[in-house]
Amino acid sequence: MPRDWNEAELKERPARDEAEIRPSAGAALGQWGKAPPHPLSRPSLTRRFQRLFARSLRILPKTVVKIFAARYIAGETVADGVAKARELHEAHGLHSTLDVLGEDVHTSADVEEYHREYRKLIASIADLPFANVSIKLSALGQLLDEEDCIQRTEDIVRRAAEVDTFVRFDMEDHTTTSSTLRIYRTLRERGHTNLGIVLQSRLFRTTDDLEELAHFKPNVRLCIGIYREPPQIALQDKPEMKRRMMELLEGMWANSQHVALATHEEWCIREALTIAERLHIPKPEIEVQMLLGVPSLPLQKELIAQGIRVRLYVPYGRQWYAYSMRRLENNPDVFLSVLKSLVRSIFHRGSN
Repeated sequence: MPRDWNEAELKERPARDEAEIRPSAGAALGQWGKAPPHPLSRPSLTRRFQRLFARSLRILPKTVVKIFAARYIAGETVADGVAKARELHEAHGLHSTLDVLGEDVHTSADVEEYHREYRKLIASIADLPFANVSIKLSALGQLLDEEDCIQRTEDIVRRAAEVDTFVRFDMEDHTTTSSTLRIYRTLRERGHTNLGIVLQSRLFRTTDDLEELAHFKPNVRLCIGIYREPPQIALQDKPEMKRRMMELLEGMWANSQHVALATHEEWCIREALTIAERLHIPKPEIEVQMLLGVPSLPLQKELIAQGIRVRLYVPYGRQWYAYSMRRLENNPDVFLSVLKSLVRSIFHRGSN
């Protein structure tokens, strides 16, 4: 069984050769061809621009940063999140996954506050069939008391089932992966089915995790992952992560699993549609997930017109600042999108 690694162990463990995680003959990773390089594909240049941009935002007042972050955050309250979900569905036919921002908890009082917020959120979307919930197990005390976290999580999952709502367990960095999957298995073994997980193509362990969970046929949100993980346990090359994501997607579809492909990369989406056609996956069973605010509406409309479900990750909460900084610092897609938006807004003002 894959396990989590602490920092001391990672220092002693050599980085793995990417060839080690390539599939055996007959399941060649490269069958979809070479993935296009990421914009600003020179890693050092990308990181330099990201650090410079994020550092410049950190010296600005939060009120200014909030202007930049507003398109990616629904607001600070449950009502804000629900209103945004309604707006997205009524205006564009988009589905939503609502998420309460923040995962750092230090006391039982912190845990109880998040528990109450998730219960309130579930009650608020009871009449919204186009919305579901994403929860962070760390916010429910995962790192403080796993057994207590299981009980609180089960309460949320049970309440969601009562109003026919689905719950996604968010995935954080590699230190929580084993615990998150253990909690998922525990609740599935107790008979709960309205829950799913997130798996990241960058982690070497993901193939083994899928094999161990295969009999559950889990509902999976598949992404490359936002967290910068050490080379001992994760791929470092973005195109390789994307190509591996296609391999994992095909394996899960072949196992009759529902997969929500989380990407803004058009190449990945079109390759996924090619795989779906080859495997005879009906369009209504395909789901693509994206982040609120990242400009992809033309592609989203094209997919919806084909009968494909498009779902946006819609975060809200008082911890919007920490979320915004993490997205900007760790995700080149979001970074580049914000940068383009700023340039467009500058030219738009200049032309008026």
